[in-house]
Amino acid sequence: MNYSILSRSYDLRGIYGTDIDDDFFFRLGYAFARVTGNTRIALGYDARLSALALKTAFTRGANLAGATIVDLGLVSSDMLSFATCHYADIDAGVMITASHNPRDYNGMKSLNHKGEPYNVKKYGPDMVKIMESMNGDNGELIAEKIEHRDVENDWVEHILDFVGRDVDFSAYTIVADGGNGAAWAFMTRLAERAGFRIVPLFLEPDGNFPNHHPNPMHEKNREDARQALLRESADIAFVFDGDADRVMILDDTGEVLTSGIISSVIATWLSEKYPRAGYIGNATVSHIYQDTVESLGGYYEREMVWHVYIREHMMRDSGIVYAGEHSAHYFFRDNYYMDSGIMAGMVFLAAAARSGQRISDIKKQYEKYVTLEETNFEVADPKSAIQKLEELYKSEKYDMFDGITVTYDDGSWWNFRPSSNEPLLRLNMEARTQERFDSLYAEIMEHIRTFGQGSED
Repeated sequence: MNYSILSRSYDLRGIYGTDIDDDFFFRLGYAFARVTGNTRIALGYDARLSALALKTAFTRGANLAGATIVDLGLVSSDMLSFATCHYADIDAGVMITASHNPRDYNGMKSLNHKGEPYNVKKYGPDMVKIMESMNGDNGELIAEKIEHRDVENDWVEHILDFVGRDVDFSAYTIVADGGNGAAWAFMTRLAERAGFRIVPLFLEPDGNFPNHHPNPMHEKNREDARQALLRESADIAFVFDGDADRVMILDDTGEVLTSGIISSVIATWLSEKYPRAGYIGNATVSHIYQDTVESLGGYYEREMVWHVYIREHMMRDSGIVYAGEHSAHYFFRDNYYMDSGIMAGMVFLAAAARSGQRISDIKKQYEKYVTLEETNFEVADPKSAIQKLEELYKSEKYDMFDGITVTYDDGSWWNFRPSSNEPLLRLNMEARTQERFDSLYAEIMEHIRTFGQGSED
């Protein structure tokens, strides 16, 4: 195995059997416990077919290093994060997941009891040294160093405490599409405790993902939820990714809400409790979010894409109460700085319940821009393409904060970011009118064609 995969700046992910295997995770469990010094590690996993084997291997390695594993079972990533920070007897947490990646992938993300993520790029080199020095798999499960804990009820009660016990959800019907991932771990219990009617869709965990790919960012993966919503005359739909920490929301007409609109509603809700608070967005989230924050008297700061950067930024500034990414990750300071799709969904629904408005009517209030959320384009050389775009638009107002962002005086803007591991450029853009949007999009597409466009995703 190529242990250099641990030197990437993002969470550990790879193809099971090619990039990672059971022996890799045995060594990883040992090295993680040694390098971090943690003696009690919460361990969770999602529905992927390789999850149980990797969990067992990691546990054997951690046990060999002297650490106790607190096995949470099949949980969502936000449940693992909650448990790690909430329970005083937990030193760190490890989630075995590859999020929305195809079924052959798996991986790991981790954090300490304070909610600080273990940056793979920072800790990876030391772990690699230990993993390479090991003489094979000679670890065994140590019964007295394995505990089991069910966190579902505590997690659900935490969500309800956060949104407020006075909110009446009983009038709502919610379609919950789990994509055969980890949303099963909390969604039914939450419906029972909160009192809303649930229309369950693919909540049964199945690592084959037989119904649709567990990436709700793609429209085709939301179609089943849209049809169920219209068929059941539901009020809203939540569509989760594989480890259920991200959610896409559909309104009562089946239309998707952009992350910018969701973050705007959440910021408005939070501003009542935290006036003049701080909020974070990345370079690619809709500008309606920043507009809303500033109209509420708060302050808005940008950050790079990735949960590690977001959490570290929030922890540096105690005035920041929330962060929203274009990719449907929503972070709350009062949730141990963690992102949670279901918490964002329930806060949004609480705001709707308080207003008495239909979800589609709330959506209309924030539709100030024509928005294209992240769309991928295959190009021959993404980094070279970014450099060429910088040269082409050097006379415009632009920055290179995260990819290239070009902003115009009329409020229009676009951003291209290169993928970190695929030959892709990721485009996000907005304009105040459809005519301006169409003109800008046509201009950009002309450039994309010169970069060797393959296909649009």
